[in-house]
Amino acid sequence: MIAFFDVDEALFTTPARYDFLRYRLGESQYAYEADQLGALTALGIDPPDTLRAYYRLYAGTPLTELMEQGRHWYEDVRGGRRIGPPFVAQTLTALRAHQDAGHLTALVSEAFAPCLAPLRKDMGADLVVSTEPVLDARGCLTGEVRHPMTAAAKTRAVVRAAAEHRADPRDCFGYGTRTDGLGVLGSVGNRTVVDARTALVSLV
Repeated sequence: MIAFFDVDEALFTTPARYDFLRYRLGESQYAYEADQLGALTALGIDPPDTLRAYYRLYAGTPLTELMEQGRHWYEDVRGGRRIGPPFVAQTLTALRAHQDAGHLTALVSEAFAPCLAPLRKDMGADLVVSTEPVLDARGCLTGEVRHPMTAAAKTRAVVRAAAEHRADPRDCFGYGTRTDGLGVLGSVGNRTVVDARTALVSLV
């Protein structure tokens, strides 16, 4: 049995990858880059291509540098110094309940390891399903990614993870929003929507 949790705005109160980018760039440069990414969405660019544009911002950066920044970023987030309370309380309670019941827990996100590794450690999650940047021979990000983890990719990844752990997706649980979390919610038999007010609404 696996419980899949979409991280962004379902477990985490804000999209992790954007707050990490703000941490890395500073407010002024972040505002510019966020506007550029928002313009792509407004033009109707497909979500996978918009996500690829986000990761091109890290081209040439060593992964080790980003992992170290991610640890410091998460310390600030966890301490409430960046976004206020970092977790959606009801979703966090559900995650702990699944762990107490002996279920595997999986974090699903469009973000990457620098954001998710410290979160996984803190939550004690068993699995992470995320976007994977391509690295060059020096261990630097090329700006390209493998399987940008938007809705369709999340659906495939959840089904694949369930199969790898010999779990029937119909018996698994999913938590996500009605937008970014649809790939998770559409893949499992037990679905819970996290709405804009962070209330949990079960789907039958």
